Amino acid sequence: MNSNILDVLRIPTIPQSRHYWIIRTNGGDYYEDFVLHQYISIAWDYVTLNILNNQAEDAIKRLIEEYEFQDSVVKENVDEESDGTAKGTITSIYNKIYRFVFEIQKGDIILIPSKNSDYITIAEVVGDTYERSNYVEDYLKENPETELHPCPYCKRRKISSLKTISKSEMDIYLAKGFNSQHALSNMDEYAPFIDRTIYGIYSKGDQIHTTIHAGHPNGLTLQELVRLATTIEESATNLAEQCGLDFDSSSIEVKLNIHSPGLVELIGAVSGAGVVLTLLVFTINNLINGGKLSLSYKKDEENGKINFSVESESVGLKGHDETAKLLDLQKKTELLEIVDNLDIKSPEIISAILNGKEVTPDMVAEAQKQLPSESHNSVE
Repeated sequence: MNSNILDVLRIPTIPQSRHYWIIRTNGGDYYEDFVLHQYISIAWDYVTLNILNNQAEDAIKRLIEEYEFQDSVVKENVDEESDGTAKGTITSIYNKIYRFVFEIQKGDIILIPSKNSDYITIAEVVGDTYERSNYVEDYLKENPETELHPCPYCKRRKISSLKTISKSEMDIYLAKGFNSQHALSNMDEYAPFIDRTIYGIYSKGDQIHTTIHAGHPNGLTLQELVRLATTIEESATNLAEQCGLDFDSSSIEVKLNIHSPGLVELIGAVSGAGVVLTLLVFTINNLINGGKLSLSYKKDEENGKINFSVESESVGLKGHDETAKLLDLQKKTELLEIVDNLDIKSPEIISAILNGKEVTPDMVAEAQKQLPSESHNSVE
C-alpha cells in the first residue's frame, strides 16, 4: 500500500544521508556572531583552502607542526582532542580541518552551543566552504559600539538556523553529546534525538516518527499511560478500518523518555502503521487547537493506492468515480476527554500546516517554511 499522505500534509522528510555535527564557539564567544550572521567557522587559518586542495596530507601535517610547536612545546591554542603527543595533536587538528571542509555536506545539521551550553542553536548547512579575511576589522568599522565578539577565523560555511533551545529543554539523551569539548565532533549517534528535537513529526527512510507530550510536570502515572495507549490504539484501528488500511498495532514502536515526563514517540512504517498514526495525530491536533479538519480519502483498487486530500477549493480527488469519503473520528469524545485530562500537546508544526500559517524556523527546517499564506482547509 502507498499513499500521498506525506505530500498532502506536508510532512518533512529527512534524508538518510544527512550527518550531524557539533561545533564549538570558543567558550561561547562566537555563538552570537555565528547565529546572528548565519555561518560557522573553524580555526587554523594558516591551512588555507588552496593548501588543502593542492597539497598532500603529509605536507599539511608538517605545516601544522611548524605552526603549532615551538621547541616541542604545544601552543596554548591547540585543541583538546589530542592524546597529548605531538603526533596526536597534529593529526587531531588535521582531522578537524578536513571534516569541516570536505566531510560536512550541504543539508547536514550543526549544533552550536552558547557559553556553558545554556542555549543550543540547531542549524542546517546551506553552503560550501569559503574564506573571508579581514572580517573582524570590517565588522568593527561598521559596528564600532558592538558588544558582539566577531569571529576572526577565515574558513567558513553558510548555515540556516532551524531552532534554538535552552539547556533545560534539551533531550537528556542528546545532552550526553555535549560532554565532549572537541572543536568539531560528529554527532550521528544522536541523530534520533536531534531529529525529534527539530521536528514534531517527520519521515525518515521507511518510517514516520511522531512525538507528542502528555501529562503533568511529574509525567504520567501507569494508569494514565495505559489509558493513553489504549485510546490511541482504538482510534488508530478505527481510522484504518475506514480507509481500508492494514494496521497492526504491534508494528508500532514506542519510545518513552523517562527523563522528560510525558514525551512519547510513536514510530510506524510509511507503508502502513505510520500513515494511520499521521492521520490520528492530525485529528488529535484538531481537538487541541480547535477548528475543523476534513480529510477525504479514496482507494484506487487497481494499484492499491490511497489518495488523501484536505478539503479545499479543488473538486475532489483524482482517480476513479467512487465518491471520496470523509474520515470520521468515532472516538472523538473520549479523545477530547483524555487530551484535556492529560494536557496532551501535539507537534506545533501540525497546527501551522492546518491553519495555512508559515512554519517558522523553530518548528522545522528552512525548506519546510514555504507554506500557503491562506488556509484552504475546510471548516464544518
